[in-house]
Amino acid sequence: MDVSRPGKGRLRVAVTGASGDYGRLLLSRLEQDPEVESILVLDVARPPDGNAKMEFHRVDLTRYDAESELTDALTERPVDALYHLAFLFGPIRNGSMAHELEVIGTMNVLTAAGRSRLPRLVVPSMTAVYGARGNNPAMLREDSPLQGCPHSRFVTDKVEVEGQVRAFRERHPDMRVLVLRFAPVLGPSVDNPATRFLRNPVVPTLLGFDPLWQGLHEEDAARALHLALRADTSGEINVVGRGVMPLSGLIQQAGARPLPLPGPLFRAALHALDAVGAGTLPVALLDYIHYSWVADGERAESALGFIPLHHVRDAAAALKRS
Repeated sequence: MDVSRPGKGRLRVAVTGASGDYGRLLLSRLEQDPEVESILVLDVARPPDGNAKMEFHRVDLTRYDAESELTDALTERPVDALYHLAFLFGPIRNGSMAHELEVIGTMNVLTAAGRSRLPRLVVPSMTAVYGARGNNPAMLREDSPLQGCPHSRFVTDKVEVEGQVRAFRERHPDMRVLVLRFAPVLGPSVDNPATRFLRNPVVPTLLGFDPLWQGLHEEDAARALHLALRADTSGEINVVGRGVMPLSGLIQQAGARPLPLPGPLFRAALHALDAVGAGTLPVALLDYIHYSWVADGERAESALGFIPLHHVRDAAAALKRS
């Protein structure tokens, strides 16, 4: 079945990481899509809000037998598309476990996808993989180098996963393989480093620096994921909201107050907030408070048909109600 041409038949979709933020955003769209016949959830836990379309198959991507479990499930229940969404965006205290899930788990997913001859694979990433540097171009396009954030395993693992997926796509040119690089996703129901940072009543910033930030409303993120089900394309795609804002303005839109601090005090403030569980930005992500990283979203419109409905200021303001 060719899912790049909607209306040809009923679609069968598989999802890993269905209980995470991206999984929850996507599942509601798939459940409402009349052309989606079934949703095969491959996860360690059954989503609490399942419906008649959903079938659950327990798979732990960190186990030694995960690849064979996935291959069996995808062979017994052939699907038109697999969304691999099993990535961690909540607070991470065990970096080794996160690495096992994201890097080793992705290796298992890619091996199973290749053996099952899937027509389509969709994987989320982040515009943060470009890195925040003083010499960044004004607009980061999909072919820009992934400089990442060397001190952050959270970002480094995403860069490594992108390398795995790129090599897989080259080995399987007949498969649609899409990587969606999301700007920080903001909204009342998502939990990631950006939302935890902006939800503090007072947000420490770096004195003398006010980098440009992008943001993507969670409803736009859900739309982009859904559009990837039928997009006639492969490769990396930046997915960003409308407009950009200085970090200080974004903080104010979220209902918080920026507190500019000199470098040493800034680091001490972040350490102190982290120690009391305030959920602010990890010190390892300091680069993103220092320099801008603005991604060009033009390809999302031409390749996905995605036009954001929300401005970044609206995405930030949505945090006030959460």
